[in-house]
Amino acid sequence: MFGVLKTIKRFVPFIKIRKTESDLNSIVASFDFKSFQENIDYHIIHKNFFVNALTHRSFLKSKSSNGVQLTSNERLEYLGDAILDAIVAEYLYKNFPQSEEGDLTKYRSVLVNQRFLAERAKEIKLQNYLLAAPTALKSIEDGYDTILSDAYEALVGAIFLDRGYEAAKEFLNNQIFKKLDVKWLNQFDENYKSKLLEYVQANTDYIPEYKVINQEGPEHNKLFTVEVQIAGRALGIGKGRTKKQAEQEAASNALNNLEIIENMGLKKKKKAH
Repeated sequence: MFGVLKTIKRFVPFIKIRKTESDLNSIVASFDFKSFQENIDYHIIHKNFFVNALTHRSFLKSKSSNGVQLTSNERLEYLGDAILDAIVAEYLYKNFPQSEEGDLTKYRSVLVNQRFLAERAKEIKLQNYLLAAPTALKSIEDGYDTILSDAYEALVGAIFLDRGYEAAKEFLNNQIFKKLDVKWLNQFDENYKSKLLEYVQANTDYIPEYKVINQEGPEHNKLFTVEVQIAGRALGIGKGRTKKQAEQEAASNALNNLEIIENMGLKKKKKAH
């Protein structure tokens, strides 16, 4: 009897591995790779990389009881983020020879920011292929960009692992660089916080202060409300799925209320000689 139990125990890890492989193969087999490849304009060699790239951590929680042993796309996102940064920096350096370092940095920040990457993800309908819990998918519909932008970075990481750096560069060339020019870039330059800071510092002796005045919703889908103040006076309020988004919207609204600063009489004091 004990000998039989020992034999079963010895094979349990093997059985678990086979079960894991079966679960993964089942997901890969049911995935519409033909449609996915057409949307991203890329021929896939190793399918598992792309299943991983499309797996949000919420999917693992919702499927854990069914024995599915996948990993989330967070490690691939980390890799894709680095690859994306390098390819964008190389492209800007080679194609904008007259631009100074500050401009190149600004352009790169635009091309790798959350909103921009989420828009690129929507363009290839990435949301239709994500493996995620219903609440996470609903948050995308509600305008939460993080899940999509992270998946896009993970996709870049998957392409790099699948066929190398040049394949990732070709993908981004087709996705982004072919339609890139300064005017097109400038429409995505939404650093309202920087613009507000420049104005306030040039005209007063104060700096803008940002305060979170409300936050609501579940941990993975919070909505932040931020107020920006000058000398204790509210100048603008913004909302966003991240604090940074809310701060940018607050700064944008503040830029429409600059007459408040003038009416407060907060003129910059002249320095005594």
